Amino acid sequence: MSSESELALPVPSQPFSLPLAHPDPNSKPAPPRPELTSAQATALADLIEYFNNDLHLPTTVKALKHAWRLKSGGSTRSFGNFFRGSSTADDEEAVMKPLDERERCYWSKEAFLRCLRATKWVYLEAVKRAEETLVWRREFAGGVEDGLSAELVSHEGETGKELILGYDVNLRPVLYMHPYRQNTETSMSQINFVVWCLERAIDLCPPSVPVTDTIALCIDFGANRTGDKTQPTSIMQAKRVLDILQTYYCERLGRAICVNIPGFFWPFYKLVGPFVDPVTKDKIRFLDGKANATDLIPASQLQALFGGEVDFQYDHATYFPALTKLCNERKAANLERWRKYGDNKCGLSEAVIRGAVTPDGQPGEAAAASSASTIVAGEQEKAPALSALSPTLSALSGGDDEFVDAQEASVGDLEKGVESVALEEKPTVTA
Repeated sequence: MSSESELALPVPSQPFSLPLAHPDPNSKPAPPRPELTSAQATALADLIEYFNNDLHLPTTVKALKHAWRLKSGGSTRSFGNFFRGSSTADDEEAVMKPLDERERCYWSKEAFLRCLRATKWVYLEAVKRAEETLVWRREFAGGVEDGLSAELVSHEGETGKELILGYDVNLRPVLYMHPYRQNTETSMSQINFVVWCLERAIDLCPPSVPVTDTIALCIDFGANRTGDKTQPTSIMQAKRVLDILQTYYCERLGRAICVNIPGFFWPFYKLVGPFVDPVTKDKIRFLDGKANATDLIPASQLQALFGGEVDFQYDHATYFPALTKLCNERKAANLERWRKYGDNKCGLSEAVIRGAVTPDGQPGEAAAASSASTIVAGEQEKAPALSALSPTLSALSGGDDEFVDAQEASVGDLEKGVESVALEEKPTVTA
């Protein structure tokens, strides 16, 4: 029996400590993006072909960038073959490897589209972004697929400071962050846990047409709580996380909701703001007063502290193994579908990989298991031509949530009045 069938559903006003396997039945995918232009379709086809052309890449970002420097002035399209004859000062870093089957499964049509959109459809920049992302995934924490294990990060999750629970109205998995539950010192281990949680949220993207490949982020800052002692997040640590998210998880944020915001957050936000991509900033919503995010996330899928019906009580021994098992099952099923339909190549649509449809346009087996409306009317008939399967729209839907603007603050004000922000550097702040 799979863990999906074993997982109970929450009952309003009763404690609940498990992940949710499926979206609310009334939720639907975000509307599809406009069809690609001829130039965009060509760029996508070229990028997929490049990755399928016996590409070999190194195992560290340092080695990759070294090879780029050696090849500067040449064509990015030849990087993969160039690597085979290149070397660096460190022979171990210079090892070139072809893509394994998990990497070819990961590099779906939508993965390439995310790189193209993030680089404003500049083809050579998209090639570099995709290559660097692939190599970073090989290197980070000993490998995102193998080294970044549940066992490695379990201690970071013991307080429930980050967890995945439910889906928003557009089927996006919801990743919660509770910074006031911090339980460890500032270290790379914290960043490992952020990445692990993000990977698990992506694992839980449901089968849908258009494809759902973004997540929703809910941050509860815990303002006015008593007895919660936490290590402040340093500017340097925040910047490291932002660099990873914006470089290697581009186009993954669908929306972000922030509640219970303490006064010290605003000057902190002023400091990290310059490092946040403008597109990302537009997706962040600050809820003022009593938090109520039910116009963005169904009440049946939403923690009570955000205005929902789920009285979620984090129990690490119950929640963490259940989440790990559920995600492992999803990843294994996705890989099996890629093996069946992917022809051993990159570029298969995530609609097929996640089981929403088959390549001939028939409903996939995973879509039947999900109770949500996973196919937008008029979209299924586009499924036979895989190139016509549009990626999900990551723009935010409108809502009645109340916006709060960050107050202007000078660096002097921050140093005098915000002792809880650990300043490791002094970025320029416009007053």
